[in-house]
This record gives sequence, C-alpha cells and structure tokens, in this order.
Amino acid sequence: MPFINEVKLLGVFQVRQPLYIEIANEMKRRIDEGIYPSGVQLPSEPELANEFGVSRGTLREALGILEKEGKISRKHGIGSFVETPAKVLAGIEKLESLVSTIRRAGFKAEDKVLSIYESSISAAIADKLKVEPKSKCFVIESLRYADGVPVIYCYDILPGWLIDDIGALQLRKNVECMVDYLKTYLNIKPFNYVSNVTAVLAKDPVDKLLQVNRRTPLIKMEGVMYDENSNPVNFGRQFFRSDKYQFTLVRQ
Repeated sequence: MPFINEVKLLGVFQVRQPLYIEIANEMKRRIDEGIYPSGVQLPSEPELANEFGVSRGTLREALGILEKEGKISRKHGIGSFVETPAKVLAGIEKLESLVSTIRRAGFKAEDKVLSIYESSISAAIADKLKVEPKSKCFVIESLRYADGVPVIYCYDILPGWLIDDIGALQLRKNVECMVDYLKTYLNIKPFNYVSNVTAVLAKDPVDKLLQVNRRTPLIKMEGVMYDENSNPVNFGRQFFRSDKYQFTLVRQ
C-alpha cells in the first residue's frame, strides 16, 4: 500500500514529516527487526519505489539518509546492502576481561558458561603449565555475547593442583571471566597473559557455537596466564568472530 504524506484528523488535513523521511524510518525499522538482515542486498530501487508508491527520486533521498547513518552501503551499478553492525573494538595490550571490552564498546554484554568438566592434560599444554602430561586438569567452556550475538568462544584449562574438587569450579558461573574467578574464589592475582594471535577458519563445534559457517575467518588467541609470582595458572584458547570483534594494538 503506497505511503500517504498526510492524515485526516477531525476533518482537517495535518501535514506529516517529509515522505522520504517516513520511508527511511520504515526501512530502518525493517533493518532493526531483521526483516532486512545484515549483509543482505535490498530490493532494487524500482521495486522499492513501486512498493512505497513514490518516485525513484524520493526513494533515493530516503536511501541517502540510511547511507549517512551507516545503515546501508550503496554500490554503483550493483545496488544497496544492509551494513554489518559495528564491531567490538578492543585493545590487545592490557589484561582486561572480554565482557568489559564488549560493554565498553557500547554493547550489552553477557557471559555464559557452557560446560565444566575434569580431563587429563595433553603433553603440549602440560609443558606450558609446567605440570606432568596426562595429569588432572579442569576445562571450562564459555561464550561471550554482544547484544545477544555470540562473538567469542573460550576454552580454558586449569591445572589440577589449583583446585581441590570440581564443585568449586561451579562458582565460575557467579562471575564474568576467568580473571575474576581466580581473584575472587582462589585468591590468585593474575599478572599477565602471554599469548599469540592467528587467523583461522571456523571448525566444528566452534562454527555452530558462534553461529557462523566454516568459511568464516576467526581470530584465534591462545596463551598462558601467570600470577604475580610468575606461576602459570591458566591456559586459554579463544576464538573471536572477525566480523564482530576487532583488536587494536598500540605500539610505543
């Protein structure tokens, strides 16, 4: 049904805001509600102009508003596309909880513990944590969300000597990150996290947990957390969605 630029109220016509603004607002609503999903190409200008019952000139004014506000991008000769939402921007030079970086970027942050279980440590990770291969360890898997979208998958290993029984690990659900858990419940003061960063493709089960396909590039961070006495207390492996999370590095 074509948009109408005036409404009859008590027998008097009341002028609304310009028609192109009404169209822009309607399209923003569709984008925000997922009717036009992130990354999708919008219908062609003739199709949209016909749907809204307006000229292509009016439609282009509406698209111009959406482009200025970062809702869409227009590619000459191809069409208009819904922009991917802004990424979480975080520094990589300091020890900071992932939930804090998400929240500081203006997103609603959430931490969700997926599973906690006992396992035996591999030789490669045992060497990093300075314990015997195949000795007892505890694994915690978790996700970090930004505005309800999973953006980081975390795989943490704690050496067996650190905790008396697995029941104490359930307290990890009371805090938002491993750093807070170590400080609050184990009286350990994390000092630094020595890690390396690589680019990888999503694999099972990470692709399903982060809701991406296997061709999606991820940022993989892997390293060891040390306490104030230089004792290794945690091995961590994190996978970040590169379309939702971006690191910055300050070199001095």
